[in-house]
Amino acid sequence: MAASLYSASINRFGRYKAMHIARLKAAQSDRDFIWRAYESAYQNVVERQFGTWEAELQMPAFDEKWRQGGFEVLALNGKSVGAVWVTNEGEFLQLRDLFLLAEYQGRGVGAHIVRQELEKARVLGVPLRLRVLKQSLAIALYERLGFTICGEASTQYWMEAN
Repeated sequence: MAASLYSASINRFGRYKAMHIARLKAAQSDRDFIWRAYESAYQNVVERQFGTWEAELQMPAFDEKWRQGGFEVLALNGKSVGAVWVTNEGEFLQLRDLFLLAEYQGRGVGAHIVRQELEKARVLGVPLRLRVLKQSLAIALYERLGFTICGEASTQYWMEAN
């Protein structure tokens, strides 16, 4: 696994003096952890939006994403806490998935990763795009980081930042 390390001072809550985030190219051995993180991150929003989380319906969608490859495991201070999947679509970067175990949400890790991707997009001279469920609490984070809604479907928004 190739790793790239990033450090940053942690948020106003003072939970960490510094955070060291490693982005590790996901291996087959990471699949079960990434599924658990996916489930941990998405279950509540799916229940808010659709009424129930049905793992037997969610697993095939996750498996299709996994087959496409490109996930990176996010390790905070040496502990795996989530995953990110970003693709370069030529005219834009697509933040396809970013999810953290529930106990690591709200600690600045996701914001740090999104800022990294915004910087990559800026260097490339392209926007960063993402899709988000309409009931997701992450919408407020994305708006704080400069994303605006640029489209919508019945269950989700398309958001973009330049």
